Order: sequence, then C-alpha cells, then structure tokens
Amino acid sequence: MMKQTFVHDISHQLQSAIFSSGLAAKLICLFCIIGYGLSYSPQCVRILTVIPGHVMPPNFWIWTFVTHTFIELHIWHTIIDVIVVFLYSKMIEPLWGTKELLKFYFIVTIPNALIVTFTYFLFYGFTFKEEYLFERPIYGLASFIGAYSVIIKQIMPDTVIATTPFFKLKQDHVPLLIIILSTLLWIAHAVPIHFLIMLSFGIIISWTYLRFFQIHQNGTKGDMSSTFSFASFFPSFISPIISVFANTIFEIFVKIKLCQPYVKKYNASSSSSITITIPGAEAADADRRRQKALKALNDRMKVKDTSSEAWPELDDTQQNPLLPPTHHIDSSSVKIDMNNLHGISTSNKEDLNQEQTTS
Repeated sequence: MMKQTFVHDISHQLQSAIFSSGLAAKLICLFCIIGYGLSYSPQCVRILTVIPGHVMPPNFWIWTFVTHTFIELHIWHTIIDVIVVFLYSKMIEPLWGTKELLKFYFIVTIPNALIVTFTYFLFYGFTFKEEYLFERPIYGLASFIGAYSVIIKQIMPDTVIATTPFFKLKQDHVPLLIIILSTLLWIAHAVPIHFLIMLSFGIIISWTYLRFFQIHQNGTKGDMSSTFSFASFFPSFISPIISVFANTIFEIFVKIKLCQPYVKKYNASSSSSITITIPGAEAADADRRRQKALKALNDRMKVKDTSSEAWPELDDTQQNPLLPPTHHIDSSSVKIDMNNLHGISTSNKEDLNQEQTTS
C-alpha cells in the first residue's frame, strides 16, 4: 500500500510538471525522446554523437557538439533525463524565462563536449589506443543534469531533502553526491567514462557561469553570496581547505582578466548614511527568499490541515526558522547611520571631560 502511494505521488508530480513546464523543458525532453529512437540506427549514432576523430579536419563534424546531448543508448538514461528536466524546469524556467534557460543549456553542454573531446585526445596521447578517437562516442545529457543540481543549490541552499538517524541530506550535498555515485557506477562499469567527465564538468561550468557571469534583472552580474561559494559544495570539515584553493584560483583568474575582482560599491551621496552594495546578491537572494517563503507557507498549510493549533500572533517571540527573521539585514545592501555614530562620539567625549574635571 505504501509503495503504491509513493508511485502515485511520483506519477502525479511528473504529470503536473509536464503540463506546467515551459517551452524550453518541453523542447529538450522532446528531442531526448526522438534521440533515443534514433539511437537504434548505428548510422544516426555515428552522425549525431561527438566522435573525436571526426570533429577534426577533414571531417569537421562540429554540429555534433549540439546534437550529442539528445542521444542516449539506454532507456533508463532517457527516463532519468526526462524526469529530471521536467521536475527541475518547473521551478527554474518561471524564474529565469525560456530564453535564459536555453542560453544556459548551450553554455553548459557545448563547452562540456569540447572538454571531453580534449580529454579523449589526451587519453589517446597516453595510451595510443585509437578507440578513444573513433570507437567511443560522446553523448547524453549528463552535463545538463549536473548543472541543474547547481541551480537548485543556488535557489534553495539549505533545503533538507531527507533526514536519517545519522545525518540530514541537504540540497547543498547533491552535486558532490551525484559525482560520487557516478564514480561508483563507472567503477562498476554501469556508465561510460564520458558520463562521469560530463557530469563533473557540467557542475563546474554551470557554477562558474552562475557565480561570475550570469546577468540579473537588476543589472548585476553573478552571485557572490557565501552560500554559493565553491567551498560550500563540500562537507564542512574540508571546506576551509577547498576555500583556500578556490580563492587562489580566483586570484589567478582575476590577474589574467578572466574574472572581475570582487568589489563592494559604497554610496556616500547622503550625509546621514552609507550604502554598501554587494554585486549579484540582490536578485539571487530574492529568488532564494521567495522559494523559502513558498515552502514555509506550504508546510504551514499542511500543519493547519492536520492540527487545530492556531496561527501565532505577530508579536510571538518564536518564529518559523524557514521564514526570514523580522530583524534581518538585507543581503544586497547595508546602511550605516552617520548621525548615530556622530552622537556616540560626542557622548564619549563629554564623559571623558567629566572624568577629567572630577579628577
């Protein structure tokens, strides 16, 4: 009975996601299904997948850098691709829009195919096995699946997916977890080596774009919040080490002008306050707060349906931890009241003069 309920819930969510998904998700899934049908033809697989020996002159089959993502040789890979794209796009596409999601798709998948192709050339250089050039096609949507896990981490970084007696599985842990799982599957010969490479670099490329280059509606670029740092993808006991390594790489990229330096903007136009603006934080944090508020509202409605407990008054001291605190400071700007600072400084001087007079 419990198994039937679980299957019914999954099928209901998937059906809802299919009908409520946007154009980008439907196009990607449609081409994935068509690509799986074409995979039964060896000639189609040869023409549509990336084969390193064929992308070089005189063949120059560069169109395969676009078409390779739609080809899957196994039905269970296709099913996973369609389910993940539909379920995740239901949350992402309304926030980003169809144009931005399609742009993100090509930003992740095309460079990823180039990286895997270059890796296969390296394998050939070390082993001199021609199978890496002509017999191992590069295909699948693994890079985009890895990129989706990064987007969900950015939107809902502290969301608890599952709770066990030993630990809580959060959305922050998903990118690293799927890399570990893919490594184990590759060791067990359940997935090819290009699947692991594409998944790993899909996570890295998507994080790089979202962290430094994505342009938000308010004109800012990237997301420099601490909850989206590269070290936040790793467990807390090794994140300081990863942070040092990542900061070193970032400084090198700034020096060679691949990335812009992290600069806080100060607005001192007003004599009474100074505004400090953190670039890229406003749009991303607004999306996170919106998602957290929706989740908190849904959880509270479920509690109200199953319990007669009244809603708390506005002056209650206890607050839902999922909702932003009422005394929070906006993450995109911090204001410093110069009048208060001047008043504090004046009072300190008066106290000092009184002490000197008394002595």
